[in-house]
Order: sequence, then structure tokens, then C-alpha cells
Amino acid sequence: MSAKWFPSSLDALTPAILTEVLADQHPEILVRDFEIIEHSRRGDGSASTADRVVLRLSFAEGRDAGVPERLLLKTVLLHKGRRLGPSAIAATGALLGVFDRVPFGGQLRRGLFSGIRAYQKRYPQAPDAMYLNEVRFYRELRPELSIEAPRSFASVYDEENRTFGVLMEDLSLRDAEFPNATMTLRLGQIRSLLSTLATLHAHYWESPRLRSDLAWVATPRSGGMYPVFRTLGLDLIRNQVETNPFKGELIAPLGRSVDELWAALWRAQELLDSGPRTVLHGDPHVANTYLLPDESAGLLDWQLMVRGRWAHDVTYILVTALSTEDRRKDERELLSFYLESLRENGVGNPPTLDDAWEIYRRAVVWGLVIGWLITPPENYGETITAANIRRLVDAALDLDTFRLLSDS
Repeated sequence: MSAKWFPSSLDALTPAILTEVLADQHPEILVRDFEIIEHSRRGDGSASTADRVVLRLSFAEGRDAGVPERLLLKTVLLHKGRRLGPSAIAATGALLGVFDRVPFGGQLRRGLFSGIRAYQKRYPQAPDAMYLNEVRFYRELRPELSIEAPRSFASVYDEENRTFGVLMEDLSLRDAEFPNATMTLRLGQIRSLLSTLATLHAHYWESPRLRSDLAWVATPRSGGMYPVFRTLGLDLIRNQVETNPFKGELIAPLGRSVDELWAALWRAQELLDSGPRTVLHGDPHVANTYLLPDESAGLLDWQLMVRGRWAHDVTYILVTALSTEDRRKDERELLSFYLESLRENGVGNPPTLDDAWEIYRRAVVWGLVIGWLITPPENYGETITAANIRRLVDAALDLDTFRLLSDS
């Protein structure tokens, strides 16, 4: 995608590299020096699949090009030799096919995924598709959107070195707060997030661009992370539930096996891959949002952006951002608010509330199965992981999600 690149070690980061990547959007810029202010590492509980480094830049006189001196670098500080690339994922999928045909294949399968989990704990990372997706969002889509999302100043992905980097605004300078599922958002805050989603969705609602210049954006059943989820997802989730007893305990009230949850997921994915289609954030759980002092709210972490049905995003944010009690009380009113926001943003024929309600009830499954059962607790910590699963399980029970999907 670009000859420009970020190194896999902060020791190798230089003013010249920063100048080169920033000059793509700001040709007159010249970085003279920089210092590292903060560094959150992958898997440390505050950063999940990418490193976040706060930099303070100093520029040659008159050469700042309007770029703030303090920026956040989102990257992956791990050499490509320690990363599980597409070839490793494909080889793992081929091995699973062999295990299906040999004696003791189930034991070999479990051993393989225990090894993968141990490796991931030592070297937390995401598949390359997620990093490339985020780079392309900030590079190609963010400039045309009038939504609350971080402003980007450089966004590059280097295929040869399998490195990526996004230099974006440091939201702490706007006194942003970063919520999670141990909290519950106020109604004003959740409405602001729904407005942000409605603005995004309306911009691309049934757009012909989804079949032309945006056809590269993955769908729930093609491209992006789909091959990884389809090939490895069920085994990764089985391993997570087997090795983290709290996950098994939290999903027990559903009365369904992991395999049954997995089958329901793909019935939901078929529904969420149908119209009306738009561009979705794809992973809008509450910890991928931020709140500003004026009660406006924005979206972070665009690594799972897809083309699909609106309910994927709206269900996930409502269920994870609200306490179970608040969701039960306010979810229909908030769903109505979102639909009206679509209309205000130019969608002439948004879904009716009754139709939206039926899709909303079924869409809970993605956030539970892919969102949090597959996610190692090391990424966010057990407390936050459990809080998300608990809210999603409560919603699935309240909304009769799995019975509806089994009947569909």
C-alpha cells in the first residue's frame, strides 16, 4: 500500500521517518526531534491489539504544517517474524483438516490451540487484515466523514514489512474519557453515540459506492477477518471457554453449547449481510468509544469495519454501554431515536421500529460470540471482559435471541 513504513521497534523510530510519513498529507512538514511521553503496550489491559505511543514532536521553524506537536501513534511493535501472518493462519487451517481425519485428532486440535493461546499471551497481536482495515479507514474514509472520530495526520501500511502506523490526535488534549462495560452511560451520552453511528450509516446507506470504490470493505461473510473467523474462530472460542472458567460460568444461563452459539452466529451473519447495507464501524463496544466534556461521543478502533446491516453496530453499543436495567428500560426508545437520526441525516425510508426491533433482538449474538468469547481476557482484563459477557448474556435472554435464530 505504501513504501513508507513505521519500524517494529521504538528504538528505530526517527525524526526522518516521522517526517516522511507525515509529508504524505503535509508536504511542507519537517520534524526536527521527538520524545515519547507515554506507551501503552498490546495486551496490557489498556491496549488490546496495538501499541499506543504518545509523542511530542518538535518541528523546524515554520515547518509544522498545522500538525499538533502532541500526537498518538497507533502501531504494532513486534517484528514480523513473531507475527502470525496469512501463511501461518492458512497452514493452521490445513492442519485442522488433517486432525479431522486421524485418530486422537481432537486432542491434537486442543493442544494446537492451547499453544496458540500461550503464544498470543506472550506476543499479543491481531491478524494483518485488522491493521490494514484501520489504516484504510483513516486514510480513505475519515477525511470525508463529519463524525466524532479522531483526526488522522498519517496512516500507512507496509506490506513487505507487515507494519502499520496511524498518527492521530491525542484525545486527552480534549479531556476525553474512555468508558468500559463496568460503567453505564447516561442517556445523553448514548444518544450522542447513536447520532454518530447514524451519521456514519446515513453517509453510505445503500450507496452504489459499496459496489465500486468501497467494495474492498469486508462483509460479515467475505473478506477482512472472515477467513480467520471461519477457519479458526470456533476452536479459539472453545479454548477460551475451556481455559477461562469464568466464561463458561457466564454463558451457562443460555443453556447452549459453544458449538450451538457458533451455529447461531452464522445464522445472524447471514441476516446482517443483507440489506439495507452501509459502512459499519464493526466493533462498537463501549470501550471503543470516547466521551467529551460537552457530552458528545466518538468512535475509536476501526479494525473490524465492514459493509452490512445497521443493527450490527447499534445492538452492540446499546448492550455494552448500558447496565442491564437501563437497557431494559430505555432500549426501544433509544432504537427509535437512532431511526429518527437516520431520517434527519437523509435516509428517506429507514426501517420501521417494529422491523428494527426484530433485527436488533437477533444481532446480540455477534458481540457475545466474536466480540467477547473469542477475546483473551489479557486484552482488557477479566473484570471488563466478564462485564461485557454478562451484559450480552442478559440481553440474549431478555430478547430471546437464540430461540429467534434457531427458528429463522
